Amino acid sequence: MVTLKKTTDQPHEITNKKGVTTVAAASESEVDGYSPIDYLTSAVSICMGLTLDALINRDGLPIKSYEISVDATKAEGRPSRLEKLDVEITFDRKLEKDVQEKLIKSAKRGCTIGNTIEHGAAVNVTVKE
Repeated sequence: MVTLKKTTDQPHEITNKKGVTTVAAASESEVDGYSPIDYLTSAVSICMGLTLDALINRDGLPIKSYEISVDATKAEGRPSRLEKLDVEITFDRKLEKDVQEKLIKSAKRGCTIGNTIEHGAAVNVTVKE
């Protein structure tokens, strides 16, 4: 669970269950912080990264580092939403094509966040009394 707290004249603060707090802001805001789209794309990148870590360790692959970039494209019209996410993975070394394809397929298939975005999830909102 994460909790967002907003106090007048203060930025939005998001705290996770480990007690780590970050600042959130609109992308055009003067406040330094991640936008909602930054958080979403970050969630996709770390989710795929954790899946890649497991695969690299399990298969004993000689990959020491990689970089995952996620770019979001906003859809036009209503409702306000993202149209697509483009994910680019760069490994620290050239991989055989079949290994690269297996890693990409498995990272996508194993990413809970990506699967949720692609297949949808209900968003239930209530007011706590």
